[in-house]
Amino acid sequence: MNSTIERSKGKVRFAFKDSNASLQKNKKKQSLIYLHFTYGKNKFKYSSGYKSCFEDWDFTRQRIKNKVGISNKDEVNGHLSDLEKFIYKQYNELSKEHEVVPKHLLKYALDVKTNKVIPHKVKNKKGMSFFEVIDEFIEIKKGEISKITIRSYEQTKKRLEEYQKHYNETLMFDFIDMSFYNKFNRFMEASGYSLNTIGKHIKTLKTFMNYALIEGYSTNLRFKSDDFKVKKEITTEIYLTDDEIKQMYEYDLSKYPELEHARDVFLMGCYTGQRISDYNGLKKDDIVVIGGLKCFKIRQKKNRKHSRVVDCPITKEMKSIMDLRYSGNPPKKIHEQDLNENIKQVGQMLEWDELVKCEFTKGGEYQTEMIPKYDLIKSHTARRSFCTNKYKAGMSVYDIMLFSGHTTEKEFYKYIRIKNEERAVHIAKSGFFNI
Repeated sequence: MNSTIERSKGKVRFAFKDSNASLQKNKKKQSLIYLHFTYGKNKFKYSSGYKSCFEDWDFTRQRIKNKVGISNKDEVNGHLSDLEKFIYKQYNELSKEHEVVPKHLLKYALDVKTNKVIPHKVKNKKGMSFFEVIDEFIEIKKGEISKITIRSYEQTKKRLEEYQKHYNETLMFDFIDMSFYNKFNRFMEASGYSLNTIGKHIKTLKTFMNYALIEGYSTNLRFKSDDFKVKKEITTEIYLTDDEIKQMYEYDLSKYPELEHARDVFLMGCYTGQRISDYNGLKKDDIVVIGGLKCFKIRQKKNRKHSRVVDCPITKEMKSIMDLRYSGNPPKKIHEQDLNENIKQVGQMLEWDELVKCEFTKGGEYQTEMIPKYDLIKSHTARRSFCTNKYKAGMSVYDIMLFSGHTTEKEFYKYIRIKNEERAVHIAKSGFFNI
């Protein structure tokens, strides 16, 4: 009679593939030893990869008998004990995420342990692994979307590779479910990432999953669940007022050429309202004359396939910058990291020391920090300042969006940084009220 090894959840036993009755008739016949795991109403079995026969098997201990002449009995018994401990551990971990643990996840875990599945080598029905499909998607998108977006895709791929290595799991499209979602979020939090960064990677993963679904690499729809959400929060972002921009423009930085260069490039963003990929590296060839007005004709790079062309008027300040220091040309392109570091120094020299309360979620915990305003200035502040200042000056949202590239008013209002009372006054003065 076979005994069972019990735990608080689930039961493990080892038994032959063939029936005991048939083996008893031929006690030397070899038969595969299977692990049987019962949990609730579910039954799961898995081949141990070893065989034995009726006369060499201890049905009470469910192990090979300690008999002279069986040279590998310790090896087999050790393997069975390892499988038993492993299945309990995996089940306990998976039961934290699943009300009913899926059998395919138990099988996958055992396949990895027994080297039936080798990391990075799992193929789908079209012969491509999880990461090979992602590589294909990224390669297709090159030339269609901006380099910044491509870099974002590659960063998400890297985080997924780190997750796979950390947990010694082989990612497959079929295994992207709520269990993975929760585990990946915890992994990212433990790595110290902010809520918005984690949300960005989840959003990109959903993009990868959609591509795999459309192209027939996967049939998994679990990522479309409402619970598989992209979490995000509104973080503290500043803008520079028109007076502050003027103060920066007039500040003498001639003794600090690197800071002066960064300041000039940044101001081009403040005056055009473009993203750094569009305002950093403008050329004289981009200048056109429309109705007697000199403009920069800029093809926005964020999405080359559906990019917009905008004509940004060249202001007196922009013309002065180009004429005084660059022989009539726009400032040369600067590395974004250098721009961010140098423009903070400029802000510090201007004594923009006002402390700003920053609230954010990082590492899974809500945090607040008081940070000097100058330390919050970055390349994107230029565009945000343009949009916010034009809005406060009374320019219509529709006209501002012509330059900024926002496609909906909802996104525009989330982007600019003004208080609700300022927005209320702006709307009141727009002619909708009899005042």
